[in-house]
Amino acid sequence: AAAAAAAAAAFLIIMGSKVKSRSRLRSARMASTAWRDLACHAVLATVLAFACLRPLLATATDASDVRSVGMGPDTGGFSLSPVTINNNMFMKNGKEFHFIGFNQYYMLDKARRDEERHIVDETIKDARDLGMTVMRTWAFDDRPDGLQVNAGVFDEQTFRALDYVLDSSARHGMHVILALVNYWPDYGGMESYVKWCTDSPTIANHSVSEFYTNPICRQMYKNAMKTIMTRRNTYNGRVYNEDPTILGWDLANEPRNPGDPSGNTLAYWIEEMSQFAKLISRGQLITTGVEGFFGLTTPNLALNSNPGSDEWDSWICEGTDFVRFHNLPGIDFTVAHMYPDLWVQKPCNGSDYCMKLFASRWVDTHIEQSLMLGKPFVLEEFGSSTKTGDYIDSMEHREDIFETVFTEMEEAAAASHLSVGSLFWSFSSLHYPDYDGFTVYYGGEEGGNGNEQQSNHQNTGAGAETPQGTDVQPGEDDSLDYVWYSLQDQNQKQLQNDFRNLKKHKQCSKYLRKSVREGVITTSFREKPDDVIASTTTLVPFQKLETSHDDTINIIANAAKKFRKLSRQDSQYFHD
Repeated sequence: AAAAAAAAAAFLIIMGSKVKSRSRLRSARMASTAWRDLACHAVLATVLAFACLRPLLATATDASDVRSVGMGPDTGGFSLSPVTINNNMFMKNGKEFHFIGFNQYYMLDKARRDEERHIVDETIKDARDLGMTVMRTWAFDDRPDGLQVNAGVFDEQTFRALDYVLDSSARHGMHVILALVNYWPDYGGMESYVKWCTDSPTIANHSVSEFYTNPICRQMYKNAMKTIMTRRNTYNGRVYNEDPTILGWDLANEPRNPGDPSGNTLAYWIEEMSQFAKLISRGQLITTGVEGFFGLTTPNLALNSNPGSDEWDSWICEGTDFVRFHNLPGIDFTVAHMYPDLWVQKPCNGSDYCMKLFASRWVDTHIEQSLMLGKPFVLEEFGSSTKTGDYIDSMEHREDIFETVFTEMEEAAAASHLSVGSLFWSFSSLHYPDYDGFTVYYGGEEGGNGNEQQSNHQNTGAGAETPQGTDVQPGEDDSLDYVWYSLQDQNQKQLQNDFRNLKKHKQCSKYLRKSVREGVITTSFREKPDDVIASTTTLVPFQKLETSHDDTINIIANAAKKFRKLSRQDSQYFHD
């Protein structure tokens, strides 16, 4: 600007002298005309000066990196850099990246309602204030009033809501993992795809396996994936597959194929879809979204490390295989989920100590296997409900589970053998009720009145042969908030059982037990590596304890701080 002004001034001096000379020879009218010409020339000189300086100004702006996509006045100056993987490590700004984060499923719902959009910003801001750096949420809603209202048909208003979630995340310095479809019936899920690809109004006489095997279903899913990944954000102009806010994509949320102990069907689907995803989003990370149950690729782990003392056959028959799926070349990092309260409460006979030991071993075993695969590990979901017994006891149990997880993760990160991350279920705004007992709040108690009853988390009961759930009545706020599926009609319950291959699952369990009796499948334990480096976790107080959630919040905040230190990101805390 200074150079432009100088150029304009110089031009004025030169032209001014000419005008003065001419004015002595001409009339006042001629002089007036000359001064008007002078003004026009001055403007032209300024424009030319700016045009010459524009490349230099643009270079200086790029070099300073003072503004990132979606950055607004309330961002605090965040500028997100992409997360990549190099030699088993998540990398960011050339340094190791380990993280603590959270899940929140309601983001899309809240963002599309003007009166509730503030909940999105509040949740992300609170999480960021605690030091969390990654959020996992849904990029799907496959229902007539959702995001994908029919096969390949997307609602623009809902898509703009997803734009807002990503833009808000960028403004607050929060990376995001997005899941593309749901195995469970919440938000439509795979059931919608099967109805679309078979042109059927119901799931009767159909199976979830068709989602993975029907060519039309597979193409519909690919089309949806491409539409979402190539979406241009209406708030900041960034194309999703180029947005550094997005850390990675889950191909599905908790995919299973019950009744297939080989895991072949789901393995083939993951291989095909991960390769397709890599074609669409070359620079972004892809993972499976599975719960982490071990399959027959690793029989020792399948028999000894799956949840429960005598339910190994049930988990194998869910058709998943942690090691096999994550060994596929299109999968960039490994993931698992964990719910001790739901998976091992019965085998543990309600013992908190037993469930804590399971949590420790589950995390440790997946870290061990991820290290062998040479890929970073993310415990993508874990949690503990406060509605399984006495509230105070449940809170203390939750704190033990969280600290157990973070301790195991810290040991792995400190050993510098691979990167790790953990995302608990779930973190919410105080304006949102705790329907399932898994919600963690910051700065207050439960957002609702505490009287709502809701079904267990996503039907993930240990060895469940029928969907878990209890009858509920939708609350007054909005029935869409009730994402936990509740089966009130027996006919609908039977349809769900049939769709998820209940009969095949039972037959599979009998087959596996017979195979073990006949020695076809062995039962020896796998040794753990001897080079795991342990480190002590010393937690410091985060704030004065005022609510029942504060001990959990204290654990989360201190763990997040430790992981930022392990990632060597502390100097950038308020910048990225």
